[in-house]
Amino acid sequence: MILSAPAKINLGLAVRRRRPDGYHDISTIFLKISLADKLGIDDTNSPDITVHCDDPNIPNDSRNLVHRAATALQPAASGRGARFSLRKSIPVAAGLGGGSSNAATALSGLNTLWNLQLAPAELARHAAAIGADVPFFLLPDVAALGRGRGDEVEPLSCPAVLSLVLVKPPVTVSTAWAYRQLDLALTDNADATTILAHHLESGDIESLGKGCFNDFEPVMLTHFPVLRTIKRALTQPGVYGVSMSGSGPTMYALCRSYDVAQEVAQTVRNQGWQVWACQTWRSDSAGDTEQH
Repeated sequence: MILSAPAKINLGLAVRRRRPDGYHDISTIFLKISLADKLGIDDTNSPDITVHCDDPNIPNDSRNLVHRAATALQPAASGRGARFSLRKSIPVAAGLGGGSSNAATALSGLNTLWNLQLAPAELARHAAAIGADVPFFLLPDVAALGRGRGDEVEPLSCPAVLSLVLVKPPVTVSTAWAYRQLDLALTDNADATTILAHHLESGDIESLGKGCFNDFEPVMLTHFPVLRTIKRALTQPGVYGVSMSGSGPTMYALCRSYDVAQEVAQTVRNQGWQVWACQTWRSDSAGDTEQH
């Protein structure tokens, strides 16, 4: 089988408190977008789990989240093996959840391929053990409110098709480092995510764009001036709001239409940044993404 693994953005991201387990409680709105990887899964006659990726910078061993997902399900499959082929389109360490999406797609695909018939709650338990964002990608829904570490997800409706421009500069951000830079006394915008959820479900795209926020953004803008440049470049007519996804460094612009998104993407494409025009995820929407 060949499956699509969509990226995500965070329409709002509030960091609340540090937990006893070392993680942080957050409140966020996840949104799947049409930028997607492709994951091929083949059954094998051996118990080996193998992963082959077209990006040489991604490990193929147990450090790969696809490998970890398959290993987690092997006991339920009596030790069967699988061969994975991963074609990357989602940039790595970009705040777009590519690895988490790959892992969730592997869990879902193996549940079908191996005929495990595991209940959604059981798959979600495995997903949460792999990574905080992984349970979201198991949902069939395009959007969700995430709480706890981000692994407690509540589906949200998304009646409007959202059009976006993504821009990633040649900057790498460690999530652990980003959390260490936060002053938690200045964060905790949980109420703001509730308001954003209302705008999303009501289809009020303009208010949604104006309200988008990310508690990591002030820190990242200070440490990486290029992000300030990107934010200014994306603030154009027809753009309702510009914010950052995850702990960065990818910035996104929420646009009035896909035509506007394409136009905005064209204007920023010559800066040496990775740029995509994309839309809300649909199962058949992986082609609705243009890299500029």
